[in-house]
Formats: sequence, structure tokens, C-alpha cells
Amino acid sequence: HMGENFGRREQHLEQHYNDVLQTLSQRYDDRAAALQDEKKSKLEALYGQLLDCGRALDSSKELIESAQEVHRCHDKRLFLKVCVCAIEDFAKEDMDLTLSTSLEFTTPLSDLSDVKTMMDSINVVPAPSAPVINPQSPNSASQTSLRVCWSLFSDDTVEFYELYYRPVLEDCPASDPSAPPGNTRGYLSCPEAALIRWESGNTNPVDSYTVEIRELSSDGAESDVKESIVAVPSCQCLVQLHPGQSYVISVRAVNIGGPSERSQGLTVHTTGTYFSLLEDSSHHCLCFSEDTLTISYGYEDPPLSAMAFDDTGFTRCVAVLGELIPVRGCHYWEVEVDDETEYRVGVAYEDTDRNSYLGANNTSWCMRHILTPTRHKYEFLHNGWSPDLRITVNPVRIGVALDYEHGTLSFYNVDLKQHLHTFQCHFRSFVHPCFGLDNPGELSIHNGIETPKFTFI
Repeated sequence: HMGENFGRREQHLEQHYNDVLQTLSQRYDDRAAALQDEKKSKLEALYGQLLDCGRALDSSKELIESAQEVHRCHDKRLFLKVCVCAIEDFAKEDMDLTLSTSLEFTTPLSDLSDVKTMMDSINVVPAPSAPVINPQSPNSASQTSLRVCWSLFSDDTVEFYELYYRPVLEDCPASDPSAPPGNTRGYLSCPEAALIRWESGNTNPVDSYTVEIRELSSDGAESDVKESIVAVPSCQCLVQLHPGQSYVISVRAVNIGGPSERSQGLTVHTTGTYFSLLEDSSHHCLCFSEDTLTISYGYEDPPLSAMAFDDTGFTRCVAVLGELIPVRGCHYWEVEVDDETEYRVGVAYEDTDRNSYLGANNTSWCMRHILTPTRHKYEFLHNGWSPDLRITVNPVRIGVALDYEHGTLSFYNVDLKQHLHTFQCHFRSFVHPCFGLDNPGELSIHNGIETPKFTFI
């Protein structure tokens, strides 16, 4: 909004500036042309007078010469007679030798009143951007009053605000929506935020949702509503939280008839990053534990009926994605592995090719364990390439640290507090955790745990 307002003001000033310059330039051209015309007419008149003056001088010269010639005759009477006749003839010529043309220029001054109007209008302040109503604070409304807050953009000059409201009839035919069902797996959390998802489950129309946040103390007591986020348009909401705390988050559906009852509360902890697995993205050979955080690849292929022939699941790599992590900052989770199992652990973009292996393309990064007849081999794969690294102790618990700000993805042997490898990634968008098994076996994901201090070194 601020950029738009600056842009409008800049355009406004530039347009006025160009208009004023154009008008002044036109006035200058007009005045220069008028002066040129006046100069031309004055020069022509002066030239005419100059010619008359020349003729008068010639006549005078002739008169004097005639008089001198007669005077030489020593006949005074003849001299007087000739002179009188010549003077009479000379006098008949009406000779005006006064300067008939004024040397002052009379071109009137240009009328610049319209330029002044244009200059004055440059000071007109453009209309401000529309204010944005802030989320409603809890307990800000009573039976007779409502406190409304909005934000002002710092570059706008505002003299006053006009507040519009309209009453809603209480006996309107719309019925209250029912509360959205609680979905305990429908969220992702990290130290500073949580992405809450729910299903509408309403037969009545829903205009928006209100998300209510309450703190949960260590003894299990819930506080009053600490914050309400109103007018949420869809069935998900990213809420900002404080690290290392527990919250109960619930949702109300709202329509013209009012808000629904509060949904079942969802307990969210911000001790670390928590995500669940997206079973829709899974290869058909993978099975999941009840809490979905242990995945296994059986020794026997599942029956054809269990195979999912859709576009969302992995088809070649026996893999699954975790939920998208759409919050900037640092994230950490751990994976428990068996050194007899070949696995891939890392992150991938949402659009990573489901017909490709993790780490074999430029949309995924992973640590890969390979069993050879003589040794355990570890690769850190991106776009099919890995640096040549030797790991002497097989990790049983791998720590994965994702840092969006610095563009890094790091792997650790948790038991030894040993750094294994760091990718420099320059993420173009948010990523999903990803997990794959290249031979029968299983691995377990541990999330919602605090980032250990050895990862900060």
C-alpha cells in the first residue's frame, strides 16, 4: 500500500511538472513570435522614415546649390526672386522629421494565471490508501460498544476518518454454523509459529472463521483467550507463537447468523518443529505406524489393490514427504535408522518429480546410506552428485537441521554430536521433509524436539 501511494504521488507530480513545463514553453514561443513581429514592423517604419529623411536632405542640398549659383551672379534682385521661388517649392513638400516609431516594445505580458493554478494544484495531497482493520482483540466488544482498530500507512496525510457500519437484523433466516471438527493431526508447528488446518464440515454457509489461542500451563490449566484472529477466509491459518510454550487452539465458524460453538481444542507445543507425513505422497509399498511417524517397506509387495495409481505419490523411489514447512527460520528433526537398511533422508520442493529418486534431481537434497559387500557407504546427494566423504561410525540417529535464512541443510550423528555434512541450498521456496527406503526395512521420525546446542557450532 505504501509503495502504491508513493507511486501514485510520484506519477501525480511528474504529470503536473510536465504540464507546467509544456505550458511555459508554449508561452515562451508565443511571446518570442510576437516580439519578432513587432520588431519587424518597427524596422520597416524606421526604414521608411530613413528614406524620407534622405529625400529631404537631397532637396535641401539642391536648394543650397541653386542659391550659391545665383549668388555668384551679383544680381541681388534675381537672387531674391529665385530664392523665394525655390523656398516656396521646398516649403510645399511636407517633411515630418520627428521619429514616428516608438522605440518601446508594446507586446503585452503573457497571461500565466493558468500556470499559477497548475502550480498551486501540485501541492494537493493524493487520496490516502485504504486503512487496514487490525485483528479484533479479545473481549473488545460489549453489548453496547465495539472497539475497532486500524492501521495508518506512514506516508499518508490524513485529516480524519469516516467509519461506516450497518446493523445486521437479529432475526435473519441464516442459521449458526456448526463447530468445525477438531483434527489432531491437522497442524504443523515450530518454535515461533503454527499452521493450523481444519475441515469445515458445515451444511450451513460459512463466511469466515475465527481462530482462538489460549495458553496451556504446565499443570494443564487453560488460560482465557489470549488472542483471536478474525475473518480467516479458508480452512487454515498461520499463527505467530512464542518458543517453548504450549497452547490450545480452537476454531469457530462464522456467518451472518453469528459464530458457532468453539471446536475441539488442539494442543500445540512450540518446543521444536512438528510435522506429520503426507500419506497421499507415499509410494504404494510403504506402510505407516498408527502415529504415522514410523515408516516401513515390507519384504513382500503389497497386493495390486493396495497400489495407488494417482499423480501425487512417488512411483519409482519408495518415499514419502512430510508436511510443507512454510515458516522462515531454523527447523530440526531426527530420524532413527537401522544400519542394515538403505535409506534416503532430506528435504524436497513440493514440485519434486515423483518419478525420480530423492537426490537425483535439482529439487531434492538427501543423505543416502548404501550397503556394499565390504562396507557402508554414505552419500550427500543433490542433482545426482555427492562429495566424496568417509563416515567411520554408522549413525543410528540422524539430526537434520534446516535453516531457511542462511540457505543450509545440515546432517549430524546425534549420539556422537558429530557434524556430517552441510548443503548450501539457496532455497527458492519452502520445502518438505522427505524420507525414502531403498530396501526392506523401517525408519522412525522424531520431531517436536528442541534443537540441540551442538548444531550451532
